[in-house]
Amino acid sequence: MKKFYLALGILAILSGTCITSTSCGTRAGAKGADTLKINTTNLGTDVIGFNGPTPVEISTVKGVITRIKALPNQETPGYFRMVKESGLLEKLVGKTVEEAKTVELDAVSGATYSSEAVIKNIRLGLDSLQ
Repeated sequence: MKKFYLALGILAILSGTCITSTSCGTRAGAKGADTLKINTTNLGTDVIGFNGPTPVEISTVKGVITRIKALPNQETPGYFRMVKESGLLEKLVGKTVEEAKTVELDAVSGATYSSEAVIKNIRLGLDSLQ
């Protein structure tokens, strides 16, 4: 019986780590049932920018996007700064997931590979929120 409770405790700890981790690549309730975060680190492993994967984290509250955050990546800092400063990551904030799926996101001139990879990761994240 002790082994059962030990195994149950370990499972609970491991499950809790995955639920709150930003590297899980799955849905995770952050502050409540209406708050979700999706991390594309594991979803978009084949989505490559100029120097590698460009994952994002999408946060929603009651189905409305509250934030899209670029996660650590290997892109050239100057070019990736262009992606961030372009407003690409903020363009969908305030929209429902369904509305966001219909928005045309344009690549950033001068940082095309990086921005196209970010856009693909955003699309993957939105699709997984369905």
